[in-house]
Amino acid sequence: MNIVGFAIENVLKGKVKNFHWHDLETLPHDGSVTLLDIRTAQENENGHLDGFINIPLDSLRERLAELDKEKPIYETCMVGARGYTAARILMQNGFDTYNFNGGYLHYCSIFPSRAK
Repeated sequence: MNIVGFAIENVLKGKVKNFHWHDLETLPHDGSVTLLDIRTAQENENGHLDGFINIPLDSLRERLAELDKEKPIYETCMVGARGYTAARILMQNGFDTYNFNGGYLHYCSIFPSRAK
C-alpha cells in the first residue's frame, strides 16, 4: 500500500509522467522517440506492442548506454508497476520518460484483437 501511495504522490508532483492507451495511436514510429518494453524476454515473446524494443528491467541499468538521452522514452511493462520503477531509473539518469499507465495487460483488455 505504501508503494502505491508513493507512486501516486510522484505522479501528482510530476516525478513520473504517464501516457495512456489512447496516446498509443499518436506515438511516432519514425525513430524520434524510443519505445521501450521493460518486461522479461519471455513476456515480450508472448506478446508485445508494435515498435517497442525489449530491455528487461533487470538489465536496464547495465544497458542505459543503448538508449539515446536526446529522445523521449515511452516505456511499458505488464501492468505498470515495473514501468514505474523503470521510469524512476531512467529519469534519475537524465532521460525524459513516460510510463504506460496500466501496461500491456491494460492494452490487451481494450484491444484484444490487436494483442500479439
